[in-house]
Amino acid sequence: MLLKKSVKNSLFAVLLGACAAAAQADGFDQMRLRWEARLAGDPGASQDDADVRATKRSVAAAAQRYLVTMDGDVNATALWSDAADWNNPNGIVASATVTSNYARIETMAMAYAQQGTPLYRSAALRSAILHGLEWMDARHYHARAAPYGNWWDWQIGVPLRLVNVLTLMNSEIAPALLSRCLAAIDRFVPDPGWRALPDGALDKTAETGANRLDKALVVALRGVLGRSARHVKAGRDAISQTLVPVSAGDGFYADGSFVQHAHVAYTGSYGLVALDDYAKLIYLFSRSDWPIGDALLASVFRSARETYAPWIFDGAMADAVRGRRISSRLQSDHEAGRRAIAAIASLAQAAPPGDAAWMKAAVKGWIERDMAFGSNYLGSPTGVGAVLSVYDLHTLKAVMADPATVGAAEEQGVRIFASMDRVLQRGPGFGATLSMFSDRISAFEFGNGEHARSWWNGIGMLNLYNADQTQYDANFWPTVDAMRLPGTTTDRSGTGLPKAWNFYANRASWVGGAQINGRHASIGMAFDLRGVTGSDLQGKKSWFMFGDKIVATGSDISSGGAAPVETIVENRKLNFEASNPLTVNGELQPLALGAPVTLADVRWAHLAGSVPGAGIGYYFPQAQAVTSLRESRTDRWQAINGFESPDPVHNAFLSLAIGHGIRPQGQGYIYVLLPGASAAATAAYAAHPTIELLANDGNASAVHDKLLGLTGINFWNPGMVRLDGAPYVGSDSAAAVVLQEQDGKLTLGVADPTQHNMGEITIEVHRRGARLVQADPAITVIRLAPTVLFKAKVGATAGRSLNVTLAFDPDLPEPVR
Repeated sequence: MLLKKSVKNSLFAVLLGACAAAAQADGFDQMRLRWEARLAGDPGASQDDADVRATKRSVAAAAQRYLVTMDGDVNATALWSDAADWNNPNGIVASATVTSNYARIETMAMAYAQQGTPLYRSAALRSAILHGLEWMDARHYHARAAPYGNWWDWQIGVPLRLVNVLTLMNSEIAPALLSRCLAAIDRFVPDPGWRALPDGALDKTAETGANRLDKALVVALRGVLGRSARHVKAGRDAISQTLVPVSAGDGFYADGSFVQHAHVAYTGSYGLVALDDYAKLIYLFSRSDWPIGDALLASVFRSARETYAPWIFDGAMADAVRGRRISSRLQSDHEAGRRAIAAIASLAQAAPPGDAAWMKAAVKGWIERDMAFGSNYLGSPTGVGAVLSVYDLHTLKAVMADPATVGAAEEQGVRIFASMDRVLQRGPGFGATLSMFSDRISAFEFGNGEHARSWWNGIGMLNLYNADQTQYDANFWPTVDAMRLPGTTTDRSGTGLPKAWNFYANRASWVGGAQINGRHASIGMAFDLRGVTGSDLQGKKSWFMFGDKIVATGSDISSGGAAPVETIVENRKLNFEASNPLTVNGELQPLALGAPVTLADVRWAHLAGSVPGAGIGYYFPQAQAVTSLRESRTDRWQAINGFESPDPVHNAFLSLAIGHGIRPQGQGYIYVLLPGASAAATAAYAAHPTIELLANDGNASAVHDKLLGLTGINFWNPGMVRLDGAPYVGSDSAAAVVLQEQDGKLTLGVADPTQHNMGEITIEVHRRGARLVQADPAITVIRLAPTVLFKAKVGATAGRSLNVTLAFDPDLPEPVR
């Protein structure tokens, strides 16, 4: 019997819908199984690996502890007696307890799902996990719960762990319990793009950066578990906003900066969470029914190269961009670096050949050079720091075993991240990072009881990375004198606990610099502490980064306070015996710990490193008094982070300082850092220096390197700088300038460090040019003779360097293009 056409069409539509639903269900299952494989370790991968087995044993051991200590009584007041702070409804610790309970259940679920351990598919463990989920759902995290404490626990901390537990235990969870758990997630994370209010309504606060990506992962996995395409798409679509370059507030900037909490440089902390989330989200959506677009993927791969890779020094994520995280004992610079490296290795699996090649080469180079974990970077867990997941182990080992991948060396040069007031320099065998603050970027961040002695971390701190890879590890941060950090000019102001989440702004806006050829830079910072420590200490500081050396100058240093002011040339952690030799003007100094010693007429000094290649030379062009202090310091991690250990820790330090006295007015300094130099090389440099100080006052700071033909100038105000007694470079505005005369050419970089000049900067160079070789589009050359005059349109450049190159010789060949 033939069906009517309308009936046939209706039946066809129903069949199509059923097929589509089945295909969609298959898509959900594929994503869930893929995520389960990443969490527990792909069962198809080789399990016959000592490190993989050790990692699984570590997870199983933790799960066993939680299993035997869990209270299985349904009427119990807590699952674990040591994680039961439910009675502080206005405190952050109480809400963190909710997260920590789910974290323990997550560890138990991981052990349950990982093959090769005694707890794999354990009936007792299964019952305990389900009891934990039911107990938490009934009492603390459900669709009717009233949140308290830190919003993060309710909207990110708990749901991230809960979706993982539900994934790992998917076949064991009753539909009713699954439904309640998903309803709780919907209550606290209704939309990944927006913060939720306590009543569940959406706030007007849009989520950004790492927080938005965390929520995108939560909502996408909630969609997978609940077979909701709407949620999966919402999670995927929330990603794109995080990659749109911003010019203020949270997010990625055009120069590679990453800012979170509106005014904190956070590449290596919140930014690291974002990088990890990108890797996870790309993994989750790869080969799914809801793929991430190619343009979005390209943006992620680009940020991996431009935002993250520059800050990794021999496997360590620089502390300059880790904010509060430096106060966490188990989150060292190398632990953070390893996490970033694992994320980049994961991204390489989904990247096109060109991006994958540089990622794998970088990863291999970092791992080969990183000795902070001993001789086996991927080895067995030591109990200190995070354990690499089974997925990460497989991914990293595949890179290391690939004979076609050659480890990449550290790239030398200078990068200015003007949008977050950070600069990095790489030279032969060393890396340096500079942390500054402005009217855009805070001096530091304190919050959640973390980073309690952070007053001076962003006020000119200069961190030097070299062969001593554990310099900033091994209890450095709780034991270093936080009021005397290297590079800072300090009066030791800043008492008590800082105000949580406060924007500690610089009342001066001249902060930034200019660079040429990606290799040389002129960096400066005018500083005013009234908005930070309350002190009236002010001054101007410069760092001229010239290849294998850093020239540091200070000028206009003034204070009306009664505290003595000093510039900290160095404050370096010594070896265990505190026996690193210090040589001053050719004489070895005593090794005894004790009181500070002021040494007169110091021309040069050298501090031997704790390992070969870690020595540092110091040259003082003006032969001045320098105070040396070799001291032992004891303190507690808890003193800088309320959640950390109260046990005492110890270190010895050697500091060098230039004193400015009490109530200095218009004082200055100059010294030269020679990273990696031996004592003999430092002495030789002091005997035949190449650095000449051209200016150092309230109008300009300038130095000239005769060997390189380099000149760095920071025009604090309009003015002219002279060289060899004659006018050389003038500017009609505040500006950072660096120029080099070499091989018949003049190369110059100029920038507006204030980022407030919406017009132009006019630069005059007292040289005669023959022709223009190349120039930034924002530069207009007015004339080449009798002096070179040009205008740089700096409005809306966000502190970016504008470069121009001129030829002196008209017969000089055109550059190869």
